[in-house]
Amino acid sequence: MSPRPAQRSFPFSATAELSKLGDAWSMSRGTIERLHRACCSAPLSPQLACVAISGSLSRMEYHAASDLDLLVVLDDRHTTISQESASILFREIWQRIDTEGLDAAHPKPGGVFSQCVSWRALTNPAVRGIVNEDMTTYGQRMQLLLDAQPVLNNHSFEELQIDLLNWYAETRVSGLFEEAGPFGWLSQDVQRYWRSIWSRAYWLHEDDADKSMEVNVKLRSSRAVIVAAFLHAIDVAQNTETDTTAAVSALQQQLTGTPLERLTSGLSAKETSNLLGYYQTIWHYLSERNVADSSFSEEIKNALTALGEALPNSVNS
Repeated sequence: MSPRPAQRSFPFSATAELSKLGDAWSMSRGTIERLHRACCSAPLSPQLACVAISGSLSRMEYHAASDLDLLVVLDDRHTTISQESASILFREIWQRIDTEGLDAAHPKPGGVFSQCVSWRALTNPAVRGIVNEDMTTYGQRMQLLLDAQPVLNNHSFEELQIDLLNWYAETRVSGLFEEAGPFGWLSQDVQRYWRSIWSRAYWLHEDDADKSMEVNVKLRSSRAVIVAAFLHAIDVAQNTETDTTAAVSALQQQLTGTPLERLTSGLSAKETSNLLGYYQTIWHYLSERNVADSSFSEEIKNALTALGEALPNSVNS
């Protein structure tokens, strides 16, 4: 298994043009190390499968105003874990984070990161293809595939991702219609998730122009890159492997890289430089902007347009 991003140096050309993303990578490595240290300060419940991160920290784009999007996964495949036990474990991990001094805001109630993740619920065969399944579980499943990286118990995290990809793998219908590979349903479900958050962005914070602008800029930059990178990884896995087991392994291997690494893997040096340049411009604006000002410059508008044009049509159409 390839080293995770937190074990690697900034993978792109360390030129002045990308210095901001390079600095963010270094800051992310330091933050993940502190988070790992907090989780390992004393033994945790054997009911814990793994701890993972999502969001800017998992993408190695962490900055001072970033949230800490934590996924605490329970191994309840062969046992029932009470809600009380899950809540105690969740609170304990956050108490350790506070003690470490990471100064991270606790998750908002009701969100994807506000409670433990159930391995059993994530891979329940009864909800495959059910549009109205529990939305928290659905969101957790998406985050664990789109951009998550492990902080504690890497092996369990990798096992979980393999289980999720096998849960999605489907060859009966795809084979009948001679469609490429086992990930047709996975591709559709990722795009369903993308369309859902895109639709929500139009109305989220409708009474707060600043927050609405921030959500929509993020949607058209980091969120679009995450989805485009995952769909690209699916295409690569299906085009290089005909066997389902091999395709699952190939896709999971790609998930050890960040979305930007996956997305640029097949691009020329010039295309990579351009895409990263647009992305850094937007990332830096979001990390440094005056939160009292909901406007943004022509430079940012142009960078968003250029970035959108550089991404696959399936994301922007």
